[in-house]
Amino acid sequence: MPNAIIYVFSGTYHTLKTAEMLKNHLEEGHISVTIHEVCEPISHIPAPAEGDIVGFGYPVHAFNAPQLFLRFVSSLPPAQHNRAFIFKTSGEPFHINDASSYKLYRMLLKKGYDVVQELHMLMPYNILRRYPDGLVKQMVLYSDAQSRMLAMRLLNGERARLHYTLRHRLVSLIFRIEWFGAWFNGMFYRVDTSKCTRCLKCVHSCPALNISFDGSRFHFARSCTMCMRCAMYCPADAMHIGLLQPFKVNGGYAFSRILADPEIPVDYVNPKTKGYFRLFRKFFVRADAELAAYGITIPGHTPQPAAEPPEFEVFEAYQQEQAVGEQEQAGSAAANLAE
Repeated sequence: MPNAIIYVFSGTYHTLKTAEMLKNHLEEGHISVTIHEVCEPISHIPAPAEGDIVGFGYPVHAFNAPQLFLRFVSSLPPAQHNRAFIFKTSGEPFHINDASSYKLYRMLLKKGYDVVQELHMLMPYNILRRYPDGLVKQMVLYSDAQSRMLAMRLLNGERARLHYTLRHRLVSLIFRIEWFGAWFNGMFYRVDTSKCTRCLKCVHSCPALNISFDGSRFHFARSCTMCMRCAMYCPADAMHIGLLQPFKVNGGYAFSRILADPEIPVDYVNPKTKGYFRLFRKFFVRADAELAAYGITIPGHTPQPAAEPPEFEVFEAYQQEQAVGEQEQAGSAAANLAE
């Protein structure tokens, strides 16, 4: 069996957690797996060997792959008979996140990789808002099950890729302005010296080597990727993240505690869910169907019945139906004129 190598960029370690899930499930199939975290200096990260299965994993940043991760992929040599797979994580299940890998996919094709699998998984937000423990538990359990499914697909030699619609690709392209936004917002980062304990955790852990300390002051360069690692894991909550300060989430998720707590339900999103999280149901229902095809179950979870489409999807379907009807009417009118 070939070996596997997984390259993963993971600001707050959520995508790394899914990479470790994949590693465990691939090794159950007797494939040796090595994980490399993508961070500066990227020149120190080894290239895959001939014939390796190569995984590329990242968190979705504004409907795109992080610029640092793409720069690393661009630095890789041409493939040597390598199959590849892509996995991505985001805090919301919308299809527009699928298009985040379009540029990465094109880069891999140009380098000669045979991209055979692609998977979108959910993990909790590290900005905007802290997700409730119940949703975190549901996301992690589903991600583990989907990782097992991806491993089975790779071991079986199957092919399954996400589809990139033109509309989603255009939105992804427009939101690539986030790359500039990360640079711009990075100019406003600062440390609250009244809180800071000088532990230098932010300096030593920044994947972009963007933070330094000269003994008296912290300095921020212009290579911030807005990965939120410094903000989330500062033990003193001393990091001020510029214009995004109102949306900061400080303190990592206690995954082990959440998963072990039987009082936290597995099905936080369910048929009775109201409000914004109701829109997540379709993702979990579709995942249930895919997992069932591989005989994969989630402990304590009852597969959900088919979800009703959100109102905007119903309206979109109605518009498409109307357009088809108008085309048919136009065709009939043209035929009558021809007669």
